[in-house]
Amino acid sequence: MVIECAVIGAGPAGLAASVSLSGFGIEHVVLERARPGETWRTQRWDSLHLNNPGFMNTMLGEQDPDTYLTRLDVVQRLETLASKAPVITGTAVIGLSRLSGWWLLHTSDGPVEARTIVVASGGENVPRVPALASRLPDRIVQRHAATYRNPGALPDGGVLVVGSAQSGTQITQELLAAGRPVWLATSPVGRVWAEYRGRNILRWLDEAGFFEDRPENLPDPRAILAVPALLAPGGHSMSLQLLAQAGATLTGRLVAADGEALAFDDSTAANVAYGDGAAATIRTRIDAHIRTHHIGAPAAGSEAAEQPIEGDPPRQLRLSSAGIASVVWCMGYTGSFRWLGDDLTDANGAPLRRGTASPAPGIWFIGLRWLVRRTSGNFIGFPKDADLIADSVRAYLGATSH
Repeated sequence: MVIECAVIGAGPAGLAASVSLSGFGIEHVVLERARPGETWRTQRWDSLHLNNPGFMNTMLGEQDPDTYLTRLDVVQRLETLASKAPVITGTAVIGLSRLSGWWLLHTSDGPVEARTIVVASGGENVPRVPALASRLPDRIVQRHAATYRNPGALPDGGVLVVGSAQSGTQITQELLAAGRPVWLATSPVGRVWAEYRGRNILRWLDEAGFFEDRPENLPDPRAILAVPALLAPGGHSMSLQLLAQAGATLTGRLVAADGEALAFDDSTAANVAYGDGAAATIRTRIDAHIRTHHIGAPAAGSEAAEQPIEGDPPRQLRLSSAGIASVVWCMGYTGSFRWLGDDLTDANGAPLRRGTASPAPGIWFIGLRWLVRRTSGNFIGFPKDADLIADSVRAYLGATSH
């Protein structure tokens, strides 16, 4: 039997695709290697909350528009979505072949034939750890953000957190609150104020069309490579300055390790300035929106997140002298697409695509950053991209059915 569409992955993007395919009346199955929402179950720390409020996460069901769901909330809501979808769990896709007019998926449970495929296996579920991790002493306990759970699961002593994007800053904040000495190796990451001119800044950005930005219309195409801007859960601002005020020792990027001895570059000030600059750019866009639409809004105030940092960031550090017993790598993730084959992936293993579509007929991607819009990689964007893809699948099936 040849099914009309196979969706690969039952995470949020795959489940959004299933909802849209059902809405378009397209027969499909969702193949999941483990359980629905597996990365939310096994690659998130205990206290994680979404950093965007309920009005941005409506695909997860009814909720207060200003609430911030926990990791367990997300898992439970994904389970509810999966219970209404044709999900087949415990089925890993390991290869792909072209047949006459359709596709053959090689899976751990045997072959599956499908006329079309929606790849929703995720671009951020394989942890990145640098090669220099192997040069740290054996006594150091190493975790990635994917395997970090809580401060109590780490040995007593100081912690070096490497990477200051969303995971690194949230984990640093949690460790500081638990009384741990923390060194944070920073990186250039943008951020936004939580509140601006009388409103939650995400409300302003949504109203100003920020989340609908398209990659082809960006003034600087390099923006698609930037790490998403920082915002703490609960609608609070986050910045390197605030973490320093809370007690974190900031450093530049970790560049070398030789046993107990570590070396950092001198990028700390530049990384702080990068965050400040990104926040200013966002405020400028909101100000322009307010002026253009003649919106009555209070004047901008000040923001504690932008207070200057005093002190000289260390360039050298001995782990033993600093009392550091563990390292948490917060350097992000990549995806695993090798099963698509060399013809459909580039030299780095990333999928070849134009927008959501593969160069191969009948294959689309969902859940990757900047597929269609700024929010293609998160909950607010999944349903919109899913509708576009389902419409394309329907058109393709109609055109090739004769």
